Amino acid sequence: MRSVHDIRNRAVCKLCGKGMRMAGVSTGIMRGRRRDRLTAIALIVVMGSELVSLAFGFGAARYVAYAAMLAVLPLTLHRLGLREGYLLTLCSVLTVLIWRLHDDPAGALTLALDQAVFLMAFIMLVGLMQQAAMTSQAILECGTFLTRQRAGRRYFALFLGTHLMAQLFNLGVVSLLAPLIRRGTEDASDPLNPVRERRQLNSMLRGFAWAVVWSPTAVAPLVLMTLLPDAERGPWMAAGVVIAFAIMLIGWAEDRWQFRRYQPAAGAVSPPFPVRAYADFALVCLALVVLTVGAMSLVGQSVVFGLMVASPIILVGWLIAQNDGAWAPARSRIGEIVLGHLPAAAPLAVTLACSGYVGRAGAALIPAAEWADALGLEAWPGWVFLLGLSVGVALSSQFALSPIMMAVFFGSLIAAVPELPTDVTWAALAISCGWALSMTASPFATVVLMIVGTTGHTGRELAWVWNWRFSLLATVFLGFAYWLLA
Repeated sequence: MRSVHDIRNRAVCKLCGKGMRMAGVSTGIMRGRRRDRLTAIALIVVMGSELVSLAFGFGAARYVAYAAMLAVLPLTLHRLGLREGYLLTLCSVLTVLIWRLHDDPAGALTLALDQAVFLMAFIMLVGLMQQAAMTSQAILECGTFLTRQRAGRRYFALFLGTHLMAQLFNLGVVSLLAPLIRRGTEDASDPLNPVRERRQLNSMLRGFAWAVVWSPTAVAPLVLMTLLPDAERGPWMAAGVVIAFAIMLIGWAEDRWQFRRYQPAAGAVSPPFPVRAYADFALVCLALVVLTVGAMSLVGQSVVFGLMVASPIILVGWLIAQNDGAWAPARSRIGEIVLGHLPAAAPLAVTLACSGYVGRAGAALIPAAEWADALGLEAWPGWVFLLGLSVGVALSSQFALSPIMMAVFFGSLIAAVPELPTDVTWAALAISCGWALSMTASPFATVVLMIVGTTGHTGRELAWVWNWRFSLLATVFLGFAYWLLA
C-alpha cells in the first residue's frame, strides 16, 4: 500500500507537469503574438515605404521596403504552405540563373524586387477596403438580395452584382456570397437545391472572373499598366466592358440550355430592392473615385498609386460611418485588422510578391526581341497573337502557375519586344482576358479554392465539370472579339 507521502509526491508531480505544460502553451501563445506583431509592423513598413518611394522617388525608401519584405518571410514561415515553398524555391533558382547568365544581373534583380515589393504593398493596401466591407450591414443586405432572386433573374443578378461588388470587395464578395448560397440551398429534402446551388455558384464565379478585364481596382490591369505604360486605359476599359457584357450573355445562354429541363418554382417572388444598402455602396464607390483622383493629381502619379493611397482612408472613414461616427469602436476594429488580418494575410502577400518576382525574373532570362524576330512575330495576324496571349495565361494556370505570375511574365516580354503585330493596349487587354478565363477553367485559381473551402465541392468539379463548356465558348468568343479589334 502506498504511503500518504508517496501519494502526495505523485500529486505534486502531476500538478508540476500540468503546470509546465500550461506554461509551455502560454509561452507559445506569447511568442505567436509577438511574431504576429512583428509581421504586422514589417508589412506596414512595406506599405508605407512603397508609397513614399512611388510618391517622391526616394531611393532609400525603396531599400527599406526591400528589407521589410525580406523580413516578412521568416516571420511568416509557420503560416506558409507548399505553394509558397514552391514559389520561394523558384525565386531562388531564378536568382542564381540571373546572377550567372544575365548581362546585368544587379539591374534585372532590382527590377524583380521592385515588382515583388509593389505587389506585396498593393495587395495589402487594397485589401484594407475588404476588411471594412466585412463588417458592413449594407454589404450583407446587398449580398442577401442577390442570392434570393427568383430563378428568372438570378443569373443576371448574381453575375452583375458580383461583377460590381468586386470593384471594392475583391475576393471578399466570394467570401460573402458563397456561404449565403450554401445556406439557401442546404435543405436536402428539396431535390432541386443541388441544381440551384450549382447555377448560383457558377453565376457568382463568372461574374467575379470577368470583372478583371475592365475593373479599375483589379490587380491584373494595374500590374500591366506598370509594365506597359503605353497601353491606353480608356479604350482598354471600354472594350473590356463590352467583352464582359457579351460573356455574361453567353454564360446565361449556356446556363439556360444546360438546365432547360428544370422549371422554376411557381409563385416565386424576389425580395424588395434594398435601396439604402446599394446607395451606401455607391457612396463608398464615389468616395474611392474622388480620393483616388485626388491622390493622383496631388502627386502626379498613376491610378495605381491613387488606389493605394485611397484604400486606408476608405477603411478608416467606412469604419467610423458604420459606428455612427464613434471613434472608439472604429479604433478597436482597426487594431483587430492590424494584429489579426495583416499577419493572417501575409501568405497571400508572400505569394503575390513571389509571383511578381518570378514573372519579372523569368522574362529577364528570355531574349524577347531575338525570339520575336525568329518567330516572325511582327507578321502574325493580330487576333492570333492576342488569342495566344489569353490562352497562354489560361493554360499556364492548369499547372498551378499563378495568373499574376504569368501576367507579369507576358507583360515583361511584350515590353521588351520592339514591334508587336497589334496595339499594346489590346495586348494588355488580352492578358487580362486570359486571367479571367483561368478563373473558370483552372481548379487551382484562388477564387475557385475559396469556393471549395466554403462549399465542399472540388476544384475539378467547379472548373472542369461545371464550367468547361462556358470556358470553351468564352475562348471562341475572344477569338472573334480580337479579330474585330485587331
